[in-house]
Amino acid sequence: MNRFVNRLEAGFSRSLVRGSLYELFFVAAVASLLLIRGALALSGFPQVGGGGLHIAHMLWGGLLMLVSVVLLLGFIGRRALFIAALLSGVGFGTFIDELGKFITSDNDYFFRPAVAVVYVIFVLLFLATRTLETRGQLSDDELVANAFDAAREARMTRRRPGQSAPVVAYLRAREGAEPVLDALRETLERAPHRPPALPGPLRRIQWKVLRLYLSLVDSDGLDRVIGVTFVGYAVFIVLDLVVAVGSYVARPGSPLATKGGIAFAGLVVSNVISALLLAVAAGRLRRSRLAALRWFDRAVTIDLLLGQVFAFYLLQFGALFGVGLDIVILLIVKGAMRTLRHIELHRTPSS
Repeated sequence: MNRFVNRLEAGFSRSLVRGSLYELFFVAAVASLLLIRGALALSGFPQVGGGGLHIAHMLWGGLLMLVSVVLLLGFIGRRALFIAALLSGVGFGTFIDELGKFITSDNDYFFRPAVAVVYVIFVLLFLATRTLETRGQLSDDELVANAFDAAREARMTRRRPGQSAPVVAYLRAREGAEPVLDALRETLERAPHRPPALPGPLRRIQWKVLRLYLSLVDSDGLDRVIGVTFVGYAVFIVLDLVVAVGSYVARPGSPLATKGGIAFAGLVVSNVISALLLAVAAGRLRRSRLAALRWFDRAVTIDLLLGQVFAFYLLQFGALFGVGLDIVILLIVKGAMRTLRHIELHRTPSS
């Protein structure tokens, strides 16, 4: 994997906004798959077509991915990039939903393991994009390439684009080195740096949440909140296992009971690992909040990337609640970790 990534990076320059684009693609793909499955279940799984013809929605997914390619080839600017990421994500989710038809000899859309296979594909996709997003610092050539991109965007939108701070810092550090770099720096510095404003009610909620969090940081209240969260997640792990056990033993003669032994064992092992990591996180809480959150992050990640694969096989789309909970917790934990690291940095004597 590392060798492949090294070769890929040697031929291409990485974008500063690749993380946001990957995230938009991933969320759009997952959301489209879930919406399609839900809509089909509510409507009784109708078929589009007649007279021996059936227009599979996989074709609509391919059409959306084609439209995204046309956008990428024909237009410039971040707006085109983000629209293409959205359309390609929706198209991929629409396409992969019909995987069961193409891995079975009888074109079985409801093939039970297909849901787990789709989940594994999304997990691998998530890991691949995370590897590309977090791998190393951008080189000087990549920063210069992103400087041209950011300057073009600033000229087109009359606003300094987001995630351009590393580029501006690089250009300031090399002031006077090359006239073209100075011109790029001046273009970015003249452009106002203002993110799109949130609507009034959302902005007030944002500030209230921020003030509450900062008030908890300097008190024991944050430790209590984290402790309660640990306990709540432990309860979730136990309930997840109980539901899987009930589904596994409820039908002794069903294919689930006869073929689900490996999935059940995998779910038990992953839940045990998550529980052990959660215990380590609780033990680290008194010494370091940041260390405790790191171990909690690992516990949730194990459940999301391993445990939920087996849960999807056993419970099918009944495992969606667990996946949603894991994703929400991961977003909150990673945000709290970033905030704690920022606070610790500004409290050091050197700062």
